[in-house]
Formats: sequence, structure tokens, C-alpha cells
Amino acid sequence: IWPLRGKIVSYFMDTTGQLVNKGIDIQANRGAQIAASRTGTVSFVDNTLRGYGRTIIIDHGDGLSTVYAYNSHILVKPGDRVVKGSPISIIGLNKTTGLPQLHFEIRKGHKPKNPLYYLP
Repeated sequence: IWPLRGKIVSYFMDTTGQLVNKGIDIQANRGAQIAASRTGTVSFVDNTLRGYGRTIIIDHGDGLSTVYAYNSHILVKPGDRVVKGSPISIIGLNKTTGLPQLHFEIRKGHKPKNPLYYLP
């Protein structure tokens, strides 16, 4: 499912300068909740990924994982089992634009895939 309803402001493989978008950026209202796109296990929660800010990665157990970045508040921790649609975080600000956005990726192994091919 969509992790958040909003306006897509940057698409998969869009470029900004030398940066290539490995997912999609969805703009929504400040304070909006981010939902788990699929059921899985939280494998990563941290703010050490350069350019991603507070980030959550959920492993779905079938080679796919989802990445949720630019979060302001994290509601889960590594090892948590989450079900599709359950709240995992609160939207944060994209530091470049200053607007509330979610950066969302789908990865197969470590390779980014176009989320629009997977979302209904």
C-alpha cells in the first residue's frame, strides 16, 4: 500500500545536480503518519545514512525491503514486526526544500526499484 497519501514531487531516477533519486518523494501535511507499506520486520532505524535523515528500513522476507526517510519521529525499533498499514513514523522535513516529505524506496536485495511498479 501507499505509505502516505500526498503529492509526488520527485520520481524514481529524477536527477538533481549529481544526485539520482532511488525512490519517490511524497509531499504531505506536517504531522502526517507514515504507514508500513507491507508486513515485515524493522531491520534498520538510524539517522546515519547521508542525505536520508531519520530512516527506517523494513525487511519483507522475500528479498524486498522498503525504505522510509526524512522522518521527524520514529515509532518503531529494530526487530519490531509491523503489519501493512500500521503507523511507523511521522513525516519530517526535506532539508533541501523545507517542506514535509517522505522519501520512499523499494529495494530488491540492495538494488532500488521503481516504487510505482509495486504500489496499487
